[in-house]
Amino acid sequence: MKQSEQKKLDEKLLMHDFNYDDVHGQRYLSAKNMAEQYTKMENAVAVLSNMARDVSYICYGHLGSKMGLGHDNEEVESIWEKKILDRVHPDDATEKIAWELQFHSFIKQQPEDQRADYYLQHFLRMKDADGIYHTLRHKIFYLDYDTNDNVLLVLCLYTIVNENHGVAGIVNSLDDTIVRASTVNTQGILSERECEILQMIRHGYASKHIADQLCISVNTVNNHRQNIMRKLHCQNTTEAVSVARKLGLLTAE
Repeated sequence: MKQSEQKKLDEKLLMHDFNYDDVHGQRYLSAKNMAEQYTKMENAVAVLSNMARDVSYICYGHLGSKMGLGHDNEEVESIWEKKILDRVHPDDATEKIAWELQFHSFIKQQPEDQRADYYLQHFLRMKDADGIYHTLRHKIFYLDYDTNDNVLLVLCLYTIVNENHGVAGIVNSLDDTIVRASTVNTQGILSERECEILQMIRHGYASKHIADQLCISVNTVNNHRQNIMRKLHCQNTTEAVSVARKLGLLTAE
């Protein structure tokens, strides 16, 4: 994932005044042990992201060795596992962003006592050290929140996929059902004005034309464009249009 594409999820996950205490530190240590066990039990690469500290604890295991990612465990100074994300197929990056934004929006709408019942599962292609792509199952779990309801700990698991592919979506682990896309409300991600401008960008209109149509300055339009890309965690407006369409933020043609 490109650096500029991380801004939207940074906003959702990092740009908060976190309110936590020593209990959180103990939960982080427990979650590290959990990540290590998942790595061993499922032959997974496990990434435990600590939002408050902006660090990730990565456990590579056998799959990490097979993919040429690394060995053993390490803690890195970012919640974004760059070594792993740089291996994701470019065509799958937009899907990954859209799924994660949907999951975050969905979880925030659930009662606190039910949030642990859900995880996100989707599939992506990742290349090994020889440049050969493999399909991996990517699961995301939210493990902990602070007193302001900000996500504190996120666990990502990457496992190899062959015959047991499964279905992409948000899963209720309590009854193994897929959450219907129609129940996930993502409308608040962009403002009404941002959606309007992105719709015009989708039709190929330049900033000057958009400004004239909406009776605002070109500078204001460009500011909206930057905010759209930041919120949708995208590098350019082409990617932003694609992500917005997947999230249902743009009207149908």
